[in-house]
Amino acid sequence: MTKEYPKRFAVCISGLALYGLGNALGVLAGAAGTNAWNTFNIGLSNIFGISFGTANLIISVIVIAVDMIGKGKIGLGTILNILLIPVFSDLWIKVFCFLPSPLSMAVGIFCTLLGQFVLSFATVLYMSPALGCGPRDTLMVILGKKLPKLPIGAVKFGIEALVLVIGILLGAPFGVGTVLVMALQAGIFQFVCRLCRFEPRSLSHESILDTIRRVNSR
Repeated sequence: MTKEYPKRFAVCISGLALYGLGNALGVLAGAAGTNAWNTFNIGLSNIFGISFGTANLIISVIVIAVDMIGKGKIGLGTILNILLIPVFSDLWIKVFCFLPSPLSMAVGIFCTLLGQFVLSFATVLYMSPALGCGPRDTLMVILGKKLPKLPIGAVKFGIEALVLVIGILLGAPFGVGTVLVMALQAGIFQFVCRLCRFEPRSLSHESILDTIRRVNSR
């Protein structure tokens, strides 16, 4: 069983790297607007003069505290999510810095929608090894289990609608891309889950202690 862990960690980290790309595409969208969590990150970044990745890290720490209150399971994948997504996001943003800015509205909208598909696939990829959800996804799963009659996409929409309002109040861009993502994100996520035959609520994630015990027992 121990032999499977390198593969599981590789899949998880690959998903986190892909998630950073999705975040960077959202930032690249500029005035067209981006998804809710990116809007929140950008707003916090602008207010305090910190990088997008640092803002992401701060928000992740706050959300994981809420998850722990809700008795969400915290795994090594959760910790990797908190530490690596900010790094990957800032790296991808630097990769894209050669592109002309600002982009046209049409290109910006394309970037934010493409970013949303990338984020959805990345979420499935890094959650599938069951090493622990990211802080935001742990929150989604906690609420999803408390509201089993609601589609998981609807639960995700409710969380992100609140986050979006906060981001806008912090002065982050709000545009056509934002509206499209809010309207389509639940459908995009559910489409990707069905395409990958993935149901996040069906996973039994390992806690950090579970993983340590299983590795040490072999």
